[in-house]
Amino acid sequence: MTSAQAIVECMKREGVNHVFCVPGESYLPLMDAIYEEKDIELISNRHEGGAAFMAEGYGKISNKPVVVMATRGVGAANLSIGIHTAYQDSTPMVVFLGQVHTKFRGREGFQEMELDRFLEQVTKWGVEIRDPERTPELVQRAFRIAQTGRPGPVVVSLPEDVLPKVADMNFAFGTLVPKPSLSNEQVQEIVSCLKTADCPVIIAGGGVKLSEAEEALKTFAEKTNIPVVASFRRHDVLSNDHPLYCGQLGLGTPPPQIETVRQADVILAVGTRLSEVTTQDYSLIKPEQTLVHLDIEAHVLGKVYPPALGLVADAKAAFDALNHAVEGWDSSRWSSWSKERRELFLKSSRMDEIEEAPWPIGYKDVIQAFNELCPEEAIITNDAGNFATWLQNFHLFTGKKSYAAPTSGAMGYGFPAAVGAKFANPERPVIAFAGDGGFMMTLQEIETAVRNRIPVIVLLFNNSSYGTIRMHQERAYPDRKIGTELSDVNYTKLAEAMGAIGVTADSATAFRSAFKEALKENERPTIIEMKMNPKQVSIGMIL
Repeated sequence: MTSAQAIVECMKREGVNHVFCVPGESYLPLMDAIYEEKDIELISNRHEGGAAFMAEGYGKISNKPVVVMATRGVGAANLSIGIHTAYQDSTPMVVFLGQVHTKFRGREGFQEMELDRFLEQVTKWGVEIRDPERTPELVQRAFRIAQTGRPGPVVVSLPEDVLPKVADMNFAFGTLVPKPSLSNEQVQEIVSCLKTADCPVIIAGGGVKLSEAEEALKTFAEKTNIPVVASFRRHDVLSNDHPLYCGQLGLGTPPPQIETVRQADVILAVGTRLSEVTTQDYSLIKPEQTLVHLDIEAHVLGKVYPPALGLVADAKAAFDALNHAVEGWDSSRWSSWSKERRELFLKSSRMDEIEEAPWPIGYKDVIQAFNELCPEEAIITNDAGNFATWLQNFHLFTGKKSYAAPTSGAMGYGFPAAVGAKFANPERPVIAFAGDGGFMMTLQEIETAVRNRIPVIVLLFNNSSYGTIRMHQERAYPDRKIGTELSDVNYTKLAEAMGAIGVTADSATAFRSAFKEALKENERPTIIEMKMNPKQVSIGMIL
């Protein structure tokens, strides 16, 4: 078969059902091979950045490796924002990039770039296929690297003259992802650390979601009565209405939730790289606290904080082993501690005392209505911006795999990621939170959603500004506004012009009505635009 056909065969063996791309002539043979494969759907996007975000959102919800394609250096450059997001968010992604003809290499050919080297800093591995018969070996290796250890993106460069060449191909089985567990000795070491604790806490990260360990985490928390705190934008590791869920570590997190970790004497961190945001600018964990850190990737351990005990393990395998070890424990020892932290979490998650400046519609109005009307099975994505803090602080995520948001903080993510999430799970309603700044960056994907009949809902908070940057600007340089003010764009009309449903909600009542109708829609995306107060730049800051 041809090299292009061999790539498609590798995709099939990895269970790939959707491929996202902006088409290019340099990899037309690969697109044609996908045309022949009825089990794989090619999604053609309007911008490579949108394609990469869409694929990344798909990967977060499906827990499967995702494929995104583009052409040569220009396509790679546009894809890079989504590749970076997949790298920081540990999402398994295989990137296929068309490349200049082999005979033209090294002459600065049309759109030529050393693709694996260009993306080296944001990928786990890069390779160029030069020999057609090695296609299965290299592509299956790419899928294996993307999914094993700490997952992430891998780039495969495809010279246009190699793809149509025919060779005898030999394939291995699809990737079997290793699930390293803890030895009995290691389990006992963890148990011994926990037994010394007066105020233990679990920090649960994305590794819990990637290993499908949500139920195992819940069981362990219940058996030990240890409070659970989610790492940045991993709120759905444990249902937020569970009595042992005690908050999240992110941007603008209420202080009582951060204090749960500050006051702990033993911290069990599982499946988290303890990022800058999660650790509040690397200030959260102190030397006098005992850190037990479990991660599937060895180099994550000790990268930020030296652990008292650092062990390599898959999150689900680790919790399964620990659950056997703590069978029959008297969990009442920490009941008052966990109850206290839960009560403080609930108090800090209420909006009763939050005040907003007078305006026809406010963030508080929208979140209150959203919390009442949002289906329990909904999937929520969000873009970058302070509007997301209202969601993260005041919404209870109760469904499994119900939240897909960029720990990279990339603008333009929310809407295309929502479309990708809907491709991955079409039976669940999908809602994106977006600001006008980020939404404008990828709104061309409205056409992609309309063309493919993907009925996602966008809650668009339009304050005609880069509001988060304005907040920082006012703090650092008061009354010296520059570069953060935007035009008053009518996104409702833009949505309608692209074939979507556009609605302007200018009151809480109007929002409720529009959101109820949007939940009934099953063919077209709905953009609910809300003109927000530009002076309300954060929950606690009104200019």
